[in-house]
Amino acid sequence: MHVTPGLIGAINKSPHKFYRRYKIAKSDGNQREIRQPRKDVKTIQAWILRNILDKLSMSPYATAYIKGKSILDNVSPHCNNRYFVSLDLEDFFPSISVRRIAKIFNLIGYSRQSSSILSRLCTCKGNLPQGAVTSPALSNIVAAKLDRRIAGYTSKRNITFTRYSDDITLSSDNRYVLCKSVPMILKIIKSEHFKPNMRKLRVLGPRRRCSITGLVKNSSEPKYGIGRGKKREMRAVMHHHLFGLGIDTKYTTETSLIGWLNYLKDVDEDSFHQVSDYWSRLKERSKSL
Repeated sequence: MHVTPGLIGAINKSPHKFYRRYKIAKSDGNQREIRQPRKDVKTIQAWILRNILDKLSMSPYATAYIKGKSILDNVSPHCNNRYFVSLDLEDFFPSISVRRIAKIFNLIGYSRQSSSILSRLCTCKGNLPQGAVTSPALSNIVAAKLDRRIAGYTSKRNITFTRYSDDITLSSDNRYVLCKSVPMILKIIKSEHFKPNMRKLRVLGPRRRCSITGLVKNSSEPKYGIGRGKKREMRAVMHHHLFGLGIDTKYTTETSLIGWLNYLKDVDEDSFHQVSDYWSRLKERSKSL
C-alpha cells in the first residue's frame, strides 16, 4: 500500500477520526449521512478495491456498482412481465457490520488478524460508511448470499429477480404467484440481517404507472425509459436555465445538465435524441437573442 505501519495502526485504533461527516437530502425528504474518508484513507481503500475486491466475482443478480452494468440492466430482465413488486432495504450500508466485512476477507483467504485490519480500514464506527470507495463492492459481496437465496426461491416460481444496491425488484406474469411470494422474500431478507423498508413496498401492474429505480415501463412496448413527465420537466429546466427564468435546485449549471444528458444516453436513447435536439435548438435561440 506504500503507507507506514503507524498510519495503519492509527486508522485501526480510531477509524472515525479519519472521516468527515455531512448529510445530504434524499428524494423522500429525509437525510442521508455521508462519511467521507480522509485522502490517505481513501488511497488505502482504493488499493484494497483495485487489488482485492475488483478481482472477486459479483452476484449475477446485482446490477449496481459493477463495471459495464447500468440501471438499464436492472430493469431490462423485467420488460416482458406485467406485474411487479418493488421494495428496498432500509439503511443498507450502515446495516453491514465490521464483523461481516471481516468474515468476507477471512473467507477469501486472509488470516483472522489480517481480515480484522482490512475490515477496519473499510469501515467507520462499526459499519460500512456511505462515502468510502470500497463500500459499494463490499455491499454487493455481503449481499451475494441474499441474492442467491431470493433467486433460488423465485426461479422455481417463474419470477424474475434483480437487485440494484438496496432496491429489490421482482416481476412475473402471474400476479397471484408474485404476491404470494412476498412474505417469504421478506423472511429471507430478515434472516440475512437486512431490514426491508415496508413503507416503500409497492405492487405494480398494467393499470398503474410502473416506475422501477427511476425508469418507467413503456405501456406500448417491452422497454423502459425516463417517462414523459421527466422529459417535460427537463425541457422546462433547460428552457429556464438558458433564458434566465430561474435556476433549478438540482441542475444548477450547464455541466450538470450535460451530465444528465449523458445519463439519458445510457438509459433511454430515443428520449436522449429528442431532448438533446431540443437542447441544441434552445441554445441556437438563446444566441440569437
